[in-house]
Amino acid sequence: MRRFVGLFFGFWVVVGTSGADSQAPLERIAFGSCYKPEKKGGVWAGVRKFDPQLWIWLGDNFYHDWANGKYVRTNDDPDSFAKGYRALGRSEGVQALQSLAADRVMATWDDHDFGKNDAGKEYDRKEESRKAFAKFFGVPDRPDGIYSSRDFGPEGKRVRVILLDTRYNRDSLPRKGEALSDGDILGESQWSWLGEELARTGANLIILGSSIQFVSEQHRFEKWANFPKAKDRMLELLKTVRAQGVVFISGDRHHAEISCLPEGLVGYPLYDITSSGITEGGGIGKEENRYRVADLWNANNFGAIQIDWSQANPTVSLEIRDEKGNEVRQVSFPFTQLALPKQ
Repeated sequence: MRRFVGLFFGFWVVVGTSGADSQAPLERIAFGSCYKPEKKGGVWAGVRKFDPQLWIWLGDNFYHDWANGKYVRTNDDPDSFAKGYRALGRSEGVQALQSLAADRVMATWDDHDFGKNDAGKEYDRKEESRKAFAKFFGVPDRPDGIYSSRDFGPEGKRVRVILLDTRYNRDSLPRKGEALSDGDILGESQWSWLGEELARTGANLIILGSSIQFVSEQHRFEKWANFPKAKDRMLELLKTVRAQGVVFISGDRHHAEISCLPEGLVGYPLYDITSSGITEGGGIGKEENRYRVADLWNANNFGAIQIDWSQANPTVSLEIRDEKGNEVRQVSFPFTQLALPKQ
């Protein structure tokens, strides 16, 4: 079964709506975040060299609050979203991905392309923003956000990519002086949908995309740890549905790193590979992260996941790559490391 989904980079496209979208096993996946389309360069030469089979836009795909070369606290231009997506559609990044079929590019957003720095469900232009995103990327225009899921590859070599919406229903950040919030990130409809996607059988590896970091918790910026009830709920959901083979990918931070929660929390080590930014890397210096397992990379970068299906026990490589496409940080492990013990 197939259907028209809408405009993708300015063209109407058709994608499958049931089963795995492609029978070709994914071996090379790339992703990135924090991109100012008006800037030249960045990581795109390296992305072309890596030649991914799937690209994931992980948020801040353009900066709605960056106008005429400077930051604006609130962008009230009624044509601002149309202008932002026109710039993205003409960008070097989109041109670099033209060799990929429409169903081999996926996307979610973060605060700057959602519309406003650190914004959540209180953002007064969120419906307008949602419709513009859905039209450009050709994703389902859900009334409560832009979350999506897609399967790739045949049985036994199947990858499921689940992209969360951490903006449309997110409660307010902790107030100044408060470290944590009792609020939620996803909203009840998205939580229900996520449980179904995690419980659905058939995936050997599940890539769970969150625009903000899931594992790292010591920095003062946006992260799941600012909403401890929501983070605990995610860990409990993974345990309850016995989702195995899950790896988080994240962006937002203007640097790259690989973090890992210990095995006891969900039954296997829970990795989070953070890649940011495509053009905005180098935003910080040293930063504490007790869960970091590969040194922080503080320059432009993109994230990569390589899968070697040729072995009896396939292996996964989580990689940070620089502007030239060279691997600068890496963690590898066999699939069995992400397996739950049999009940």
